[in-house]
Amino acid sequence: MTPAGSPPRIGKGCCAPWTDVYMSSADNWTSCCCFYLGDRLSAFAENGEPRRLDEVRSGKGMEALRAFQAGGPPVDGCGTCPYSIDVASQTHFYFDFAVTDPLSERQQANLELVRAEFERGELRPLSKPLRAAFYFSWGCNLACAFCYQVPWRDQWRTALPDDLFERCRDDFLSMLQVECIGGEPFAIPGALAFMRKFAADPELAPVRLRLTTNGTLLHKHLRWLRNKDRVSFYVSLDSVGDGYEYLRVGAQWPQMRANLLAVQQAIRSDRPEWRLLTYALLMKSAIPHLPDFARFHTENGITTMFDMLRLNRGNEEEIYHQDVVAFPALLDDIPGWRDYFTEALAIFEAAGFSGEARSLAGLLDRIDRARQLPWRAARPFEGIRRAVVEGADNLLRLIAGPVGQDDTAEITIVDGVAGFKSGNLDYGLAAKITFTGGAPGGGTFGLRLIYPAELAPEQGYCHSILYEMQPFLLGAWRDDRAGDQRVVDMVVRATAPAGTDSILLLTFMNASPGRRNILPVRLEIWAA
Repeated sequence: MTPAGSPPRIGKGCCAPWTDVYMSSADNWTSCCCFYLGDRLSAFAENGEPRRLDEVRSGKGMEALRAFQAGGPPVDGCGTCPYSIDVASQTHFYFDFAVTDPLSERQQANLELVRAEFERGELRPLSKPLRAAFYFSWGCNLACAFCYQVPWRDQWRTALPDDLFERCRDDFLSMLQVECIGGEPFAIPGALAFMRKFAADPELAPVRLRLTTNGTLLHKHLRWLRNKDRVSFYVSLDSVGDGYEYLRVGAQWPQMRANLLAVQQAIRSDRPEWRLLTYALLMKSAIPHLPDFARFHTENGITTMFDMLRLNRGNEEEIYHQDVVAFPALLDDIPGWRDYFTEALAIFEAAGFSGEARSLAGLLDRIDRARQLPWRAARPFEGIRRAVVEGADNLLRLIAGPVGQDDTAEITIVDGVAGFKSGNLDYGLAAKITFTGGAPGGGTFGLRLIYPAELAPEQGYCHSILYEMQPFLLGAWRDDRAGDQRVVDMVVRATAPAGTDSILLLTFMNASPGRRNILPVRLEIWAA
């Protein structure tokens, strides 16, 4: 049943396999969206040339994916995406075919063809995609610790070529929007050349250019961007003032503020078809600045939206430090944290920014529901130490095997400390801990990992990770220094029935490719 006020269903499932194409250079994939993780075509052919857009659109896995979203056999890759046909009470639209920009005849004809092919579940569409998104490379002028791309930048340097514009221009003429993404597109030479050509092409005037950017370099490029009427600025902005500079490593708030205000002034003066939206990931370090964040947007008429962080390989420990939605115990470190939310919500609501208030209130509601779970408040490290594994040899006996593939990886013991060295960021070691008769502490217990506090220059700490793909949930992750030790404490909840034998896999992942990743020298299990 469609809720009151919702638009009528169009077609059956998600329209992305008909409407969109994505191409990502650094990690070499193409798709119809950035959520789909199923069978995908590579971005580059065997000869090293980027795929044609029609090849992507008809490529590996797309026909089966269209069949699934048209009501046919399931495929892997959509998971619990809210746009997918297999999500109960699906009412979200990936694209609802509502267009506000005036269209050329070519755009209008293609829009109608795409809609018709989607509605009848055409598996091999003749239309052009309505939107294209290009991840030009992972090059960036900032080094934000929470960004999943940062750990891979030295390994994945592939970029889309400078002549991408010429290769795809004829397809663009039928599209509604083309998006440029990085890294930071204004810091990538190929992306910059592409955007300049796109903005200067009079035949592409009806096609919207969307720029997903950190916004720090806009002051250098607004002059030539003014050549194009239809530009959407989608700016990552997680905080303001000192909070912004702490999270966005390498950026300066005064310049960023000036850039946003310059875009907004252009919209108000002579570029009414420009659009500006900021996008904020809710992080622990930003919470004290929420009221100022709300004031900045409401006082300057800039729309924003809030979302939560995503765990990706390479940024896990930073997420453990910052993600207050997944790990609400982090809020205990912020006196009066709820007051910051309350004040920000009041500012948004008083200014009529109802969408902003809803997105922030939605995250607060998730935090509150998580904090109401009794096990979230458990303090296992105030209980009893139930088990200890100490010494490099004993720790290595816990290792069940490697994670990822690297035949050249080296696992060694040096000065009584075990560690591994691998050039593959996806490589790691999995420790196996067996609980016979059920997990201790009524199912909630603590894992304490102890490392040396000081490491040699050629060494680094591995990432200590509990992935929630097993009968265990991670409730909190903290690290601290205690004398000559670095201590990592995890609060863990077993989901298996009480008394059930279970196996926990604790992973030690590569955090420093090419350096020796140190394993803990001691593992302890605590429970009340």
